Amino acid sequence: MTTDFAQLLALHGPRVHRAAAGILRDEQEAREVAQDALARAWAARDRYDGRRPFYPWLYTIVRNACRDAIARSHHRAIGGLDAERLSSATPSPLQSLDSKEAEAGVHRAMARLADEHREILVMRHFEDLSYVEIGEILGLPQGTVMSRLYRARQALTAQLRRAGIEGSTP
Repeated sequence: MTTDFAQLLALHGPRVHRAAAGILRDEQEAREVAQDALARAWAARDRYDGRRPFYPWLYTIVRNACRDAIARSHHRAIGGLDAERLSSATPSPLQSLDSKEAEAGVHRAMARLADEHREILVMRHFEDLSYVEIGEILGLPQGTVMSRLYRARQALTAQLRRAGIEGSTP
């Protein structure tokens, strides 16, 4: 199991980093927290139930490591974005500028959201977790996940409108 578990961690390493970056403001801090989360997962490998999906279990560890880092540093978490989600494959200079401005606007809007709204948006739209996986991580029924996600989207839309940013939300 040790070799298989090490392979699982290696396979999910980039995703763990993206998850940490989606929660934390600082890229360097996200790298450190991702490494910490992988180390925690390795230390807890005997507690993983192989009959259950691996990533929701691992994401819970990442989430807790991020919360610990936030508590230590008193930083405000923001939802992560990668530029690829906001730009086309070959953007023009004007599109690049618009994309960067939109990305910055979404970052600001996400930063103003309540932690629970930001977290559920990151899990669903940036980590592509299913409602069931989010429910497992948060300990909530699927219907509650759906209603919280709906309210989070409304809150993000309101923030974007206040900021004068048009277009669709995640």
